[in-house]
Amino acid sequence: MSSKITIVGLGTGRHEELTLGALEALRSGKQVILRTKHHGIVPFLIERGISFSSLDDIYDNSENFDYIYPEMVNRVLAAAKKEDLVLGVPGHPMVGERLVYEILKEIEGSEFQLEILSGVSQDHSVLAAIHQCGVEGIKVLSAAELPENQLDPGIPTVITGMDNSILVAEIKLKLLAVYPAEAKVFISKLNQDGSPDIEEVLLHTLDHSRKFDHTSCVYLPSFELMDLNRYKFRHLVEIMEMLRAPDGCPWDREQSHESLKQYLIEETYEVLEAIDLKDMDKLAEELGDVLLQVVFHAQVAREHGEFDIGDVITEVCQKMINRHTHIFGDVELNSAEQVVDNWEAIKKEEKGLKSHTQVLKDIPNILPALMRSYKVQKKAALAGFDWDKIEDAVAKLEEEFEELKEAYRTGNKDEIHEEMGDLLFAVVNVSRFLKEEPELALTDAIEKFIRRFAYVEKNANRPLEEMTLQEMDSLWNQAKERFNAEKGV
Repeated sequence: MSSKITIVGLGTGRHEELTLGALEALRSGKQVILRTKHHGIVPFLIERGISFSSLDDIYDNSENFDYIYPEMVNRVLAAAKKEDLVLGVPGHPMVGERLVYEILKEIEGSEFQLEILSGVSQDHSVLAAIHQCGVEGIKVLSAAELPENQLDPGIPTVITGMDNSILVAEIKLKLLAVYPAEAKVFISKLNQDGSPDIEEVLLHTLDHSRKFDHTSCVYLPSFELMDLNRYKFRHLVEIMEMLRAPDGCPWDREQSHESLKQYLIEETYEVLEAIDLKDMDKLAEELGDVLLQVVFHAQVAREHGEFDIGDVITEVCQKMINRHTHIFGDVELNSAEQVVDNWEAIKKEEKGLKSHTQVLKDIPNILPALMRSYKVQKKAALAGFDWDKIEDAVAKLEEEFEELKEAYRTGNKDEIHEEMGDLLFAVVNVSRFLKEEPELALTDAIEKFIRRFAYVEKNANRPLEEMTLQEMDSLWNQAKERFNAEKGV
């Protein structure tokens, strides 16, 4: 018959917090192991003649924190294989207790029988001491493994395991990245009798001249939007809901998907400008503006029962998972080119595109023509419809230029229109071979033209309208030489 492991929550140390079921399990246990004997309930157990051993020697003798829990698990399971075992852990076994977490992982699928008896967790004890009911919910995190992205100032939070000043100093820095420095928080530490010793402090003084032990934890209340100096994604969603509410902003309430189109385009180009300027502060700001547009559209859609921001996030997460089968699946890819090929194959299957022509037609025709032609050529190249080398593409460019000149000589407007398009398409093809985005290259060329034109106008000795082309061309060449010397172009 398989052995039974009973995991008992010992509460915070006060004997009145030890449940009758837990006490009975400890009394009747064939062998009892406590994670630590440094716990307020231990004198109470000794008075009642309950014998036990502890795992404190593993803590004391370990030089590597990574060694502690595997060794504890090994000892507990080795003992449990001999006869039924009761394991006592501080607080509640399922709240912030790493040893229980590791044991559950280890015995999953094994023949061990398992029973877990609840106990009063330290976070609940703290809430009672400071008279916080946590009706809006509460988050409990472990200091040793605190994921910064889980910190949310909109939800009351207890961080347990603040057992040394170095760790507390590290936790404080993480908290200051999310919470206001002047935020009032509560530090709790258990006295020998298990009663909590509560101190209210300002967050930025959290690690100042205080002693911490394994019973120390901190309570952070929830904060309103206006009290924060840093925000999470959900705050942006909440702000947009407020702006679109019946009593919200009149302008925001009037917007629709159609009216917002121009702003999304404008904000996107401002992101590109910030990248070109290498201005990281501006880039952060402009990316925020693009994100605002995404949230704005999602809120409009939600109000019309179409979709919400959760659907948007779910769609893109599923897409990333499904199209990265070399990360989330068992496909092996060893180069960026293989990743692109795999991506395109999956995308084609997802969209039900049966032919290469359908793939080309799937490229949005609302894209700028240079960008669309670049994408069309790339897709066609994936089907093998491409020149072998760049020299062939250049030769085609020269051929199209000659055909345009011939159309010009004939004066046929339709032919000129057609050949001009062919020439531009051939230019895009050459840019593709050179791995240059034609849209961005043309944008830079426009900026270069404006800079040189500005130089000409600034250095002209009379209005440009009164100058000859040769005079302006001379200034143009000066601008070209000057900017080239300065590596401005």
